[in-house]
Amino acid sequence: MTLSRATQHVPAVVVGGGIGGLQAAHTFAKLGLAPLLLESRGTCGGLIFGAPIGGVWVDLGAESFAKRSVATAELCRELGLDVVDPSGNSWLWSHRDGGFAFRIPHGVLGIPTDLDDPIVVDLLSPEGLARAREDLTMGPEAGADAADLASLVVARLGEEVLTRLVDPIAGGVHSAHPSELSVDVVSPGLRRALASEGSLVRAAAALRASAPAGGVVSSASGGLFTLPRALVARIGELGGTVAGRRVVTAIARDGDRWAVTHHEAGRAPDPADPPVPVGEPQVVTTDRLVVALDGRAALDLLRTVPELEVDDWQLPKGADLAQVCIVLDAPELDAGPRGSGLLVTPDAEDADRRVACKAITHYSIKWPGVVAGSGKHVLRVSYGRAGVPTPEPTLSGALADAGVLLGVPLAEEQVVGHAVIHFPNSLPPQTPAHRVRVADLTERLAGTPGLAITGAWFAGTGLAAVIPHAERVAKELA
Repeated sequence: MTLSRATQHVPAVVVGGGIGGLQAAHTFAKLGLAPLLLESRGTCGGLIFGAPIGGVWVDLGAESFAKRSVATAELCRELGLDVVDPSGNSWLWSHRDGGFAFRIPHGVLGIPTDLDDPIVVDLLSPEGLARAREDLTMGPEAGADAADLASLVVARLGEEVLTRLVDPIAGGVHSAHPSELSVDVVSPGLRRALASEGSLVRAAAALRASAPAGGVVSSASGGLFTLPRALVARIGELGGTVAGRRVVTAIARDGDRWAVTHHEAGRAPDPADPPVPVGEPQVVTTDRLVVALDGRAALDLLRTVPELEVDDWQLPKGADLAQVCIVLDAPELDAGPRGSGLLVTPDAEDADRRVACKAITHYSIKWPGVVAGSGKHVLRVSYGRAGVPTPEPTLSGALADAGVLLGVPLAEEQVVGHAVIHFPNSLPPQTPAHRVRVADLTERLAGTPGLAITGAWFAGTGLAAVIPHAERVAKELA
């Protein structure tokens, strides 16, 4: 769209076109408030995006959402998108004993729901299993005040469960060590269930029993990247405007309104960096403003509002992640030798490692509808862990890692397309200290009329946290 150089007034402004910003704008639009959404890049969706690789449209960012909240599935259906559960089972790869694969046991972020599960019995040493069984009889007090996931697991189940199950699973999902993950953010209700059940194992079982049937995640049929596209379309249908390539440089109180200064977006010297403002500034005023940028960009903008007192806030460092997405003709993968894929445990010295990646998703087995009829297989090979330098991934290295993990040799001659994607400083961990700062800022926002904040850094990681939060803050402003 072309924006007027004169100051405009609109009912609602949303800064940032990630999934939080899109849902906030969607909520305003449904309430008849005709929002203006300003996004610095050419497309919306943030970490939810896709592209055609080897003739197949695939997710290159987030590919699923947690089913612990029904909000995302309800949003998909509201937008006319079918919701699908994944196919195939998930596995773990351990470097111990020369490397071996095993099925992920039933649990919550690696916390098992049954210590008699043969997978758990085989995975733990006799001493580790005996230590884990203490959880069943120690009562609810031990670990009850543990704010981070690692402290809770060690207090209840011991070090071995942490290193062999919870670290690879929870750490793989959130790209951070469990010691940096707030229990109440990554598994809402877990500590409450511990208090009522008297055991962390029984608490995990209770959470799984109360969750929707099927797998713990779902996606939109055709790829999760269809969700932000559908949101953009619906916002327009309802009278809102999504303006791409607009960089917001300042927000300020203007009487009883907010003034938002924005510029045309230009390319940064490093294309991987966020766009930079160019040209003359434009100003729009509004009675309702939602800041839905990623954490660092949001704090940079919020520092222009002194009463919010965020000048000294530095977010936790995220992981530098990378992924090689490979599309190939490989009939030998038709059987899905490792189901939907594997997480790799971080339990070996570099010299002992047979693979360098942290995970592999057999995307075409996990979401068969995306590639139906193409005869192709899609592998997503992921690299990078928090606090560890990320190697520069290559096609040949990714194929070698995939061959080891899947037990099927793969050659470059089978590849019909591939892409390497980088996610620098991704998913800053939801540490207990970070959540304290979020709570403090939430209180100050209550005294700052017309302003709200949403997004994963503020609401919590994952669509299950972001979508209901974005809807709620928009309704409160409305």
